[in-house]
Amino acid sequence: MTSIHSISFVQEEVDIIDFLVDNNAMIKDFSRSQFMWFFVEENFHIVLFLAEGEKSCFERHIIEHFSENMNDMIALWNNFDKRIQACQEIRIMKLAKNKVHDLIAMSETFRALFGRRDFEEE
Repeated sequence: MTSIHSISFVQEEVDIIDFLVDNNAMIKDFSRSQFMWFFVEENFHIVLFLAEGEKSCFERHIIEHFSENMNDMIALWNNFDKRIQACQEIRIMKLAKNKVHDLIAMSETFRALFGRRDFEEE
């Protein structure tokens, strides 16, 4: 697992499959790329199964306390955008990018839900 700020990146297939099974979300069709997302407490998890490359693989991105870490959410959004520009799994990357965008747009709502202060209050 690789960590930058509050972002963690997991490529270990066994760990990702265990996570999906634990969350009753194991994919059944390995012939196409897919993405899933979850909240575990205040952490945002996005799991990608990429089937279009030479070898299919899983990726899991985790943003801890995502409602408070908008810079990391924006960095994740930019990561997906760069991969779209590089023509990597465009359909899945667009879905993932749009989900991150939605959560960024709703960050104030999530901060209120989790009892966190608004950025203006800090």
